[in-house]
Formats: sequence, structure tokens, C-alpha cells
Amino acid sequence: MRIALVRSPATYADWYRRPALGLAYICSYLRANSLECKIFDAYYNSWSEDELCDRVTAYRPGLVGLTAMTHEIITAARIASRIKMDLRMTAVIGGCHCTALPERTLSEFPVFDYGICGEAEAALLGLIRCLEHADYKGAEAVGGVVFRHGQDVIANGRAVPLDQGDLDAYPMPAFDDYYGSHRALRERNAAYVLISSRGCPFKCAFCMRVLGSKVRRRSAESVCDEMEVAIERYGAHTFDFCDDILLYRDGKTRGLLDLMVARGLQVKARWCGVTRADQIDPTTARMAKASGCFRLGIGVESGDDTVLETISKGITVEQVRRAVAILKQTGIAVDAYFIVGHPNETEEGLRKTLELAVELNADSVAVGLMVPYPGTRIHEMASRGEGRYRLLTEDWSKYDKYGGRALELEGL
Repeated sequence: MRIALVRSPATYADWYRRPALGLAYICSYLRANSLECKIFDAYYNSWSEDELCDRVTAYRPGLVGLTAMTHEIITAARIASRIKMDLRMTAVIGGCHCTALPERTLSEFPVFDYGICGEAEAALLGLIRCLEHADYKGAEAVGGVVFRHGQDVIANGRAVPLDQGDLDAYPMPAFDDYYGSHRALRERNAAYVLISSRGCPFKCAFCMRVLGSKVRRRSAESVCDEMEVAIERYGAHTFDFCDDILLYRDGKTRGLLDLMVARGLQVKARWCGVTRADQIDPTTARMAKASGCFRLGIGVESGDDTVLETISKGITVEQVRRAVAILKQTGIAVDAYFIVGHPNETEEGLRKTLELAVELNADSVAVGLMVPYPGTRIHEMASRGEGRYRLLTEDWSKYDKYGGRALELEGL
């Protein structure tokens, strides 16, 4: 069976163009299991919806796997409908939105034949093997698969990660579909995206932790091997780690940083990623800098300790100040991320956030509107009218942190 993996055109933040790492991992895993598979990423390639549909139709797949965040789900359903007008194929939806609302996604969008809840590599392969043999009962038994049974929609739990989460067992992501020619990254002056772990142990109220709460980390050798391959094959000169949290104040992090230096990677390339204010100390910062780190992002969220406690962020304003000071002293640039619209937030609290942002004087600042993403505590609060919230709509296209209009906060 020929497989097409599809990502919709940009719906916001058109500047944020980088490969869909999830699709690249799924593609490489399916190919490793002798399936013909190709990625069609309209966002990365700046294709229109018409061009995307034409390309997928010309490929003539038997199954199309689409990924969608909440604000993309309506577009993904429309694309699946358009492709189905020309092809007899199975449409499978995965990604954040389906993971958060598995039954509702298939009920609301009948164009999708199946859904995948959670990490899709092993679950999608299991589904495909059953469909190849018309074993529809078997398909319903695959962990993580969402399916229809008569008038009902049933979600068979979350997908079980490959080899119980041993990330070293996954093949390298299929970036040939993105980068193509040798040394393409150097020619484009673009970063190579990679991930050293899946999952996040923290419980921020605005996040659904799509990869789970248990952190599974690749070995330092596996990460450094991929970096070396990327340098040789694609001309990688900058690495962008996409982990929910990359730097922890622990031995595994320091082991990775030590190995980067031992292999001389800091001479060939530089890297950036995301950490937390409570995970930065002078030793970790110095080791990161020595291994090639040039930039780190920190989720500050608010300058009000009461707000930080309310959203279960698990940090304090003083920890933020200390972490930013350490990184600046070490020579690592800082990206500070803030959110406007926390539960019960007041003008006084927002003033504290503004004052902290000015005081920190980070190298860049991103401010997002609070979005009540399904699967989060914020969505639950908004649905019940708690936290002075009013849920304005369940038009999923409005669930956009850069200009969406899904949530109202009384008094602001």
C-alpha cells in the first residue's frame, strides 16, 4: 500500500517554516517496514491547498495520513474530502487535536475513516497491516486507533510507543523528502531540527502534553550520531532541538553535552533549544555554551507569582531572573515566552508581566494569547466558566495563539 503523509498549508505564523518532525519519523518507520511512503508538507513548501491536493492525487496513495493541531483540523478535513473526490483511499487523522478529542474528532469530521491517538509510528503500521488484509476487526484492536462501530465512535486508548518508548529503536527521520540534495541546509542557511526526548513531566495548565508526561530520552550516542550524519549528509550547521524541555539539571543532560564536546561537534555546528528557569545553574549553562549552545528559550508566562502558582508552572519570578542572568553571563542568548490571559488575571498582574519583560531584556520576546486547547485544564475551566473565563466558540480555526478569538477573560 502506498502511503501519503500530509500537512496542511500555513494557517498562521508563516515564518515558522521547518519540517514536520512527527511526519518524518512516521515516514522513516514505515519505510523501514517495507512500505512505500512520501511526505507532502504544504506548510514547509509553501504550497497552496490546490497544489497540495493535486500532488497527493497524482501520487495515488491507498492511505493518506494527515496531522493537525486544533486550529488546523477543519483545513485537514477539507483536504481529505477533496482528495477523496478523486481517489478511493483511507483517510487517517493524527496529531494534537485527535489525541485530545479522539471520539469527537471522528464524529465531527466523518471524512476521516480512522484516527490515531498518541504517537503514531507503531499504531499506524499496525492499522495499515490490518487494512492490507481487509482485517477490520484486527484494525479495531490496534492500540491508539480510533474507529467507528455502527453509529458509535470508539477510541482504543493511547498508542503504545515503539519498544515501550526506547527512542534509540526509531530510525532517523526521513528528511530526504525535505532537504533533498547534499548540503542543502548550508545552501538554505536553515537549521536542522531534531529531538532528544519525548514527553514532559511538568503540568502547566495550558498544555496537553501530547507526547505524554513520562520523559523518554535518547542515548547521548544516538543524538550525536544523528548530528554527525546531518552535518555530513545535509550540510547542517545549526541544530534546533524540538524537545518540550531539552536541558535538565541532571546527569543525562551533562552526559550529552560532554559527548558533543568529545566528538568535536561544537567546532562544526551550534545549537539551540528550550529549557526551564528551575533547570538552569551555572555549571549546566557553562557546559551548554562549551558544547555549542548559542540560544535557549524559557517559558516565563507571567511576572506574577500568584499566576504562576495558579497555572501549576512550578517556577517563581525570582528563578526566572536568576536563570536569565546566568545565561546572559554565560553568553547564551535568551528567548522569553509569555502568555496573556491566565485564569483570573488582572491588569495589575499584566503590569507585573510587562515590568518583568522589560527588566529581563531578553534577546527576543514572544507573547501569545491564552488558548483553551482541548485536553488542557484551561479548556476545562473555560468550559465551566471558571477563572473569569468565557468560552466564545468551538470553531476550531479560532484556536490560534497569535490572534485567535476563542476565549474571553472578564475585566480584560
